[in-house]
Amino acid sequence: MPEPVEAPRPRVTVVGAGAAGISAAFWLRRAGARVRVLEAGEQIGGRAGTVTVRGYRFDTAAGALPSTYAATLRLIDALGVRHELQARGAVIGALRNGRVHRIARRNPLTFLTARHIPARDKVALWRLGLDLGRAFRSINYLDLGSAARFDTQTVHDYCAAHYPDSVRENLLEPITRALVLTEPERTSVVDLFAACRSLLVAGHLLTHPDGVGFFLARAAGHLDVTTGARVEEVTEVDDGVRLRWRSGEGTHEETADAAVLAVPGPAALAIHPALVPEQRKYLENLDYSAAVVVSLGVARAPIEPSSMVLIPRDVDPDLAVIGLGHNLAPGRAPAGGGVLTAFWMSEWSSRHLADSDDELVAHTRATINRLRPGWAEDVRAAHVARWHPALVASRVGSYAGLVDFHAHTDARSRIQLAGDYHAQSSVNASIAAGERAAHVLIDGLTTTTK
Repeated sequence: MPEPVEAPRPRVTVVGAGAAGISAAFWLRRAGARVRVLEAGEQIGGRAGTVTVRGYRFDTAAGALPSTYAATLRLIDALGVRHELQARGAVIGALRNGRVHRIARRNPLTFLTARHIPARDKVALWRLGLDLGRAFRSINYLDLGSAARFDTQTVHDYCAAHYPDSVRENLLEPITRALVLTEPERTSVVDLFAACRSLLVAGHLLTHPDGVGFFLARAAGHLDVTTGARVEEVTEVDDGVRLRWRSGEGTHEETADAAVLAVPGPAALAIHPALVPEQRKYLENLDYSAAVVVSLGVARAPIEPSSMVLIPRDVDPDLAVIGLGHNLAPGRAPAGGGVLTAFWMSEWSSRHLADSDDELVAHTRATINRLRPGWAEDVRAAHVARWHPALVASRVGSYAGLVDFHAHTDARSRIQLAGDYHAQSSVNASIAAGERAAHVLIDGLTTTTK
């Protein structure tokens, strides 16, 4: 009897080496595919990257992983590195009247003792618990189209209708500004519910001394990643896909059995000409924020336990939040030092993307010292990250469009999309999108080869 012939391992090209791309590539390789990753930039990790400058570790965007990030934990468990994570019972601060008022997420009593919201106004927060409970099962990191029925008003309109000004101005709207970097008048209330689930419901934050993206670097170490590879077009052909990409060495063409496009919406539109009209319409209507993220390494860490300090709009209209990275994990700064990260609002960021690093660092230092005197007095290191596009800023009606987008997703297609637009932009949403795209292709390619 002749020996059975083993089916050839499918070849899959993943476009993008951010969280979604590394996730897709990892799960594809784990299932036996031969995977190649093409990344336009020079580093992997995207917005979950970490850089080290003069002994200070700066996260370039995301700074920690809430314990509700199930898809991220699945990837971490598959890598066998969960034991390296460190749990932090994060404290969220809000700046008001020159003081930082703190809420410890694992200690509900701090809601009652926080003085930036009058005691009589805190009673209104029962409404948030009720509404969040109603929406809770619909808020997920895989397909936030499930929350379309709640996508009926902006954050500002929802808060103005149901909460006192002190709750709206000091808590709910600042949370939204910090998570999506756009004003509450432009943001769907679904994003507020998703932000509350991430920031207020999670039992703790998970961190690592090497930075939030440590597990992506571990996963990438087992992958074939080509950086500096700018993909120009991906098309589906008979029994496969054809890709054209450019590097410093010129233009290249290659074929594969399938591809994952793990890139933001505008990039997917540019390189995938055969998108169906319904999907193209959704991606064309996406509103992305811009983000300038400036990190400062200071000689002396501020005496402040918060992992982040929310900045209400009337305190500073341009600055959304200050992260205190040294409070997330040991080893982020030299002994006694601190890491301060300023996340600037989208409109301000758009106006200042072209500013020099020196100008942005000087402005950030001056602003932090104005708001919290002495925090950024002795700066020893700095890093500037510019993101455009940065985060999906969901307008009212966006999630209804997402329902239509998914209704026209073809699981039989050899080109699967794994961008940051399937749910509220986050590391976990990107990881989940990559995992889903990988499993769809695995199922499809397995069926094809049988």
